[in-house]
Amino acid sequence: MNRFTTLLVSQWIANAGDALYIVALIATLYQQTGQASTAALFPIAVTAGMTVSGFFFARLAKQMPHATLLLLSQLMKTLSLVLIVLLDLPLVALLVLVIWIAFLDGFARPIESAFIPQITTDFQKANSIVQGTNQVVQLIMWPLGAILVSTGSPQSVLFVSLLLFLVASIVTALFRYQVRSLEKPIEEEGFEPSFRSSVHYTRTHLSARLNTTLLGIDAFASTAWISALFLVYIATHLHVSDSWWGILNAFYLLSMIVGSYQMLRRQQGRSLLQISVFLSIAATLLFGFAPHVVVALIACVVQGYASQLRAIELNTRLQADTPIARLPYVYSVQQTVYTVSFCLGSLLFGLLADWLSIEVVYLIASIIALLMIRPARQLRKQVAAERTQQIS
Repeated sequence: MNRFTTLLVSQWIANAGDALYIVALIATLYQQTGQASTAALFPIAVTAGMTVSGFFFARLAKQMPHATLLLLSQLMKTLSLVLIVLLDLPLVALLVLVIWIAFLDGFARPIESAFIPQITTDFQKANSIVQGTNQVVQLIMWPLGAILVSTGSPQSVLFVSLLLFLVASIVTALFRYQVRSLEKPIEEEGFEPSFRSSVHYTRTHLSARLNTTLLGIDAFASTAWISALFLVYIATHLHVSDSWWGILNAFYLLSMIVGSYQMLRRQQGRSLLQISVFLSIAATLLFGFAPHVVVALIACVVQGYASQLRAIELNTRLQADTPIARLPYVYSVQQTVYTVSFCLGSLLFGLLADWLSIEVVYLIASIIALLMIRPARQLRKQVAAERTQQIS
């Protein structure tokens, strides 16, 4: 396998293990307490762990090779899952380990994304493959995990997840061996990685700032599309059976895969950011006031497709415009912005769904999504200016 394939396979296996472990732990928490609200603590713990990791990323990333840190985080995740599998832990200890595993994930994801410009030449193609295949893994593993839990036990699913983590560690070790000969990215004079300097760079460099701003607004507005709100929407607006919850989620993921395929086949050209933003705004409005479940399904497809186009282009632009030495640190800042925005958005829209009609909630989400238009337009102008310079 070449370097990109090895990195991709390690991501697939690790993401598959993550999905199974999440499903198994949610089922475990529910069995221990009998309360759905306690099981809901799990996504909060994951968000908290990934958010906190951003503050420590730069400190650790400057002390060791990034491939080594990637392997170390995967090994420590595996050891942590061993504790969960072997020990009958109380709820508090279980949640602490969940936060710890998410904290370790917070180191892996920026490094994986930052390696792409070092091991490939076609960033858009690479990002399309990564984004699309990750959605395929999610589409397969979440329902598979639910089936395995219902037919077996959460403990057996945790054991399968542990095996996947072990294999992911082996493949990551192979990737670390493959990239040992890569030249170390040239750092700017006086560059001292820290969380503060990473935030300063992201804030003061136009492309990184616009990219991160758009990502943060997108994360906040897109929480209107989380599964929990889907259930409220199905019950209070569409008045159809709960089976449509799974159908809507499945079509959402499938449309993201279609978006990835289009970006994979598409040649570099004019920016699709503004188009994707307008599609998302229209889809949110259409979904909120859909007169029939088929219309809601169409809105889901449009939103999933548009969000994937946007994610791939944002990744591609960031990798093209940011010095490789700076890239992992900017990705870490973006991850912190994303998780905080997603957490705040989830809290806001969850509260609004209790206070207001679900239609008004989606109207508010579409209004918030309007804020994406300005940074998307500025990034589009930047891309157009770069193309003009290349032609001249």
